[in-house]
Amino acid sequence: MYLAKDIIKEGNPILRKLSTNVPLPLNPDDYACAKGLFEYMVASEIEELTEKYQIRPGVGIAAPQVGINKRMFAINCTDFLDKKKTKYAFVFINPIITSKSKEMVYLPGGEGCLSVERDTKDLVTPRHLRITVKSAILDFATNKIKTITMTLWGYPAIVFQHEYDHLDGILYTDKMYPLDKIECEPLYTIDETEDTEEE
Repeated sequence: MYLAKDIIKEGNPILRKLSTNVPLPLNPDDYACAKGLFEYMVASEIEELTEKYQIRPGVGIAAPQVGINKRMFAINCTDFLDKKKTKYAFVFINPIITSKSKEMVYLPGGEGCLSVERDTKDLVTPRHLRITVKSAILDFATNKIKTITMTLWGYPAIVFQHEYDHLDGILYTDKMYPLDKIECEPLYTIDETEDTEEE
């Protein structure tokens, strides 16, 4: 599993490089990277492990953030606006966004990133509300690769786009704007989040 010391920070040129496709089937190094990314995401939501390993909680991490310019990332997030609280826990390998909605949204309060340590809370990053993606994913139960197509809406779509940008050498800070400079709506309001959590 990767640790906090393994996360490279804003300013490192590795974060600005275009990542290359991952050869399939996975070689041992690429498998270890994929597994390490996923384990970091799982550990980051367990308080005992975040304290033990000094892990900063997060919902996604891309290979470039640990110094590997390969097209893969892990996400581990819950769609908190969905009544079913659907969980999205995947390692995406060589993902492609095949379609995007015209409608754009942003996260109230802005996004964050394991590689960005400065305060950006007064700026927001517009994202597509809906995306359709095609990707190889790694099934850790079988250690096999399979190809999937899925449509993501709202929060999971934003998380995916954030991590996908890392593969192209883009940080969310490159797309930030003050609220008075954008025309899209927030993904949710504070009241909506409270209502959703109560259901």
